[in-house]
Amino acid sequence: MRKAIATGVLGLVLFSNGAAAQTAVERGQILRDFERSLVEYTQQHTSLAGFPGAVAAASPAPKIFTPPVAMVFRQTIARALAKPSVGSAISGHSAAHRAAVMQPFPANALTDFPKVLGDALPALPAPLEYRLIDNDLVIRDTTADLIIAVLHPALGAVPAR
Repeated sequence: MRKAIATGVLGLVLFSNGAAAQTAVERGQILRDFERSLVEYTQQHTSLAGFPGAVAAASPAPKIFTPPVAMVFRQTIARALAKPSVGSAISGHSAAHRAAVMQPFPANALTDFPKVLGDALPALPAPLEYRLIDNDLVIRDTTADLIIAVLHPALGAVPAR
């Protein structure tokens, strides 16, 4: 039993250390998987566009931010936020709401998405858009006004300037 646990922990350590230094090819494949997940979601829910309430009831939550996708997004966001004047541009996008998948998007969190992040992240197919709720990045279905994916935490601690 101990050997199995030690082997599992070793595998996790090796995976997490190697994953942070993925190659450009691996990163490209991860982002293609992300895009494929979004296309599957939009194709599946196009027929329900006239019935926004039916989208949440129609299927389980899509698996958008898988661990590899989450890692690439956090790296991309960290690079975008590392620019000197960005910290102050990101502040003020907080909401007293815990983002949850397949829940309505909170009206009080509907603020402009920071351009620096929009430019850094992969484009989304219509009717999807990126939004921030506290330090979480969410993908919102604008037709259904529904959160379809959440990356907890996406921003980490953004220093106030």
